Amino acid sequence: MTSARKVIPKACDACRRRKVRCNGQQPCSGCTSANLTCTYVSPRGQGGNRGARATVLNELRANQAQQATSNSPASSDSTDSPSINIHAAEPSFVQGCIDAYLCRIRSVVPILTSQALETEVQLAKTSAQSLQFVLAFCAYVANFGNVLEETQPGHRSGSLVEYGRQCLTNALRAQAVRNSDPTPRSMFVSFFLYGAHAGLGDYQQGWFYLREATTLFTMLKKDAVSWYDERTHGSVFWILLISERSHGLRRSRPITLQITSSSPTLSSIQASSLQVLASVFQPLDESFFSVWNGSTKDCSKEWLLELERAVRTALPLNLDASTEEVANLRVSQFWVRIKLWELFPRFGFLSTESVFECLTFRYPIVVAKDLSILAIKLPIASLQVHGVGMTEKVFDIACAVADVLPFIDVSTSQVELGPVDYLTQVVSVLAKLPGGSAKFVPLLLAKINELRPELVHTLSTATQLPLTAFNNPMSPATQFLYEEEVSRGLYADLRRAL
Repeated sequence: MTSARKVIPKACDACRRRKVRCNGQQPCSGCTSANLTCTYVSPRGQGGNRGARATVLNELRANQAQQATSNSPASSDSTDSPSINIHAAEPSFVQGCIDAYLCRIRSVVPILTSQALETEVQLAKTSAQSLQFVLAFCAYVANFGNVLEETQPGHRSGSLVEYGRQCLTNALRAQAVRNSDPTPRSMFVSFFLYGAHAGLGDYQQGWFYLREATTLFTMLKKDAVSWYDERTHGSVFWILLISERSHGLRRSRPITLQITSSSPTLSSIQASSLQVLASVFQPLDESFFSVWNGSTKDCSKEWLLELERAVRTALPLNLDASTEEVANLRVSQFWVRIKLWELFPRFGFLSTESVFECLTFRYPIVVAKDLSILAIKLPIASLQVHGVGMTEKVFDIACAVADVLPFIDVSTSQVELGPVDYLTQVVSVLAKLPGGSAKFVPLLLAKINELRPELVHTLSTATQLPLTAFNNPMSPATQFLYEEEVSRGLYADLRRAL
């Protein structure tokens, strides 16, 4: 005998409008899944409009967002209550993100203290701006490598990733109640959104929010937030400068932040590792990016040699820092050296023999050798903690090595290491980094298959990954990804330099 169907005395307003089943709870499952405000205000009636459900759903969302915007007091930044249906992150997840930041991320991105984070978490109960701050912060941490997996071993990796995506979604939805004043809080939200999108591989959106963060920084009303002091201001300046120049270097973007007489000095930064990292990027000024992005052709060999020397000597031989900080500093320096070296063949400054290593085809091999030694000395976790940003740097170094292989002698004796050995070591490291085996190693193997196809099997075996063969011709999606990540410009420049 079948049981009688449970009758819901009254469906919520949104479910009645959409003509979908409602479970009668507050909020109901339908409104929760559709991210709608669940209300029981309208009187119950018979019949109704017959419009398409998708149209009704979009109409409901638009009306609720418009109502939330009109009800949101833009003049207050600390006492206004969240007025749209933004789900706050679970307290345990928020605390896990705070712990992960303080334990693993703050040493390389020292822009927040525990007091500042605790203040924003408390304010998030009544402030829409602080709620968005917390959500964006959690999205940033959740997409920063595997730090949450390390600090919350009891949680499944998939659930942590999903929590992070949900926080990002809700942080973006909270834009409707975002205060337009250029306060530290709004600037941090933009920076966190940049980091979260970049961690997910969405570089277009990431770039948008990074430019927004740098713009807000130049317009800051610094006294709008109690925990934002001069020391924090100095650290944020250099973090934004490094982030913008890193992104500009890899994606050929212009820069906005300039080092002027009024800029925070390196000596004002309390974190010594940040001081050292900033010294690597400091030489890459507006003049450099004009050359890098092709805005000017005014580039001399002497100027490039001086720039290369400044970057190569920016770090001391021995760093008094944690393994995570050493990994970030060394690999960032290796990467900048490789990107800077790419200008030498572009302007025809390379030769087969020179007293300057950076004027030879073997320069990427020298850098790969140093990276291989570093990877042997450091635990792999010290590289993995930096997320996909570290993966991209190692990938770019490996691509430069692959590009020069057709132009140099790779033969070695049985008792010495050579270019192929160093490339193998770098690819082995790449496979262990976030997104390495799934995305970047297959792309690198596709590139090597074009240049030195006899090496593909050796590298696949070394990384213990199945041999990945791209369809020929590639699918449109694969072709787009390949063109976006794998540049053919360096190889073409090297051919012209012969």
